Amino acid sequence: MKAPRITLLNPTCLDVLPLHRDWIGTLGVEFVANEAIRTLQLEQVDTIFEGADALILPAMIRSLPHAEHMARHKSMKALSIAASGFDWLDLAAATRHGIVVTNAMPQEGIEVVADLTIGLMIAVARQIPHHHELLRNGNYQRGVGSSLWKKTLGIVGLGNIGKAVARRARGFDMQVLAATPNPDREFARTFGVEIVPLDDLLRRADFVSLHVRLSDKTTGMIGKRELGLMKRTAFLVNAAREQLVDEDAATDAVLNRRLAGLAMDDPPQRKDSPLFRLPNFVCTPHLGNRALEGMNAVFRCAVENAVAALRGERPGSLLNPEVYDVPHLRLQGMNVKPELW
Repeated sequence: MKAPRITLLNPTCLDVLPLHRDWIGTLGVEFVANEAIRTLQLEQVDTIFEGADALILPAMIRSLPHAEHMARHKSMKALSIAASGFDWLDLAAATRHGIVVTNAMPQEGIEVVADLTIGLMIAVARQIPHHHELLRNGNYQRGVGSSLWKKTLGIVGLGNIGKAVARRARGFDMQVLAATPNPDREFARTFGVEIVPLDDLLRRADFVSLHVRLSDKTTGMIGKRELGLMKRTAFLVNAAREQLVDEDAATDAVLNRRLAGLAMDDPPQRKDSPLFRLPNFVCTPHLGNRALEGMNAVFRCAVENAVAALRGERPGSLLNPEVYDVPHLRLQGMNVKPELW
């Protein structure tokens, strides 16, 4: 019997694939991975999707597969996202077509994003990249930065990553505030986190760190009004999605010294942004999960989710559990006994 085909579309996973080939060889699947996915063009998509039982996402074209691809490629039974975010995927279409969708949130992936968040805070507060560049150019001038120790950290979104950041903040003796829906009260008590409304957090925090999922409700949630509530001595750190912040408003606030600094795990939309000329601005090219430990764990989790789904098991990180109530669930046609693959 032909083994199920899992097709890799995620370029980040491609970077760590050689470390896992022996393990993949024990899973009883046909695993398809091609360097060409790094430069994927829309006109190539149908050829790549042909015959795939599961896809490892996201692809270089982040919105794939579109609803029409799901309808056209009847072999497509599972979409396994090698990341925690899924705002770009048409989840409703996948459910409608009887396709199981999962994401990957291993602890290693959470921890490396929290590491980067603290790194961005220190880098922007102490102006580390700025001074590094000065030294590269033979300039030994020293500026003045700010410390994290005993400052107030405001975490917007106390989910898995927000909690990991809160745990790290204890090492700096920071007072931690959090604005979050449905807060984990037990965690808050254990780690001394004060749950407050967002506006209160913005007014009180010396560092504001964003850790919410992107949605219609959260897009642009930090705009001119919200920035105006923050202290002039406060720093804004965004290691989540860039669309959470109104970039023009944040740029204006930093340029006019209404904000002490800005750090982002994404470059500005404008390649000639005036932010690049400032000592109190730091950005990275979406490095959040790009630490070897996180990449390995996320890749392995995504593959395990795809294999579990194709075996007829319910993956742990299932995004559309209602799909199992869809009469035309595509997995119903699978032979769920892996020993027969």
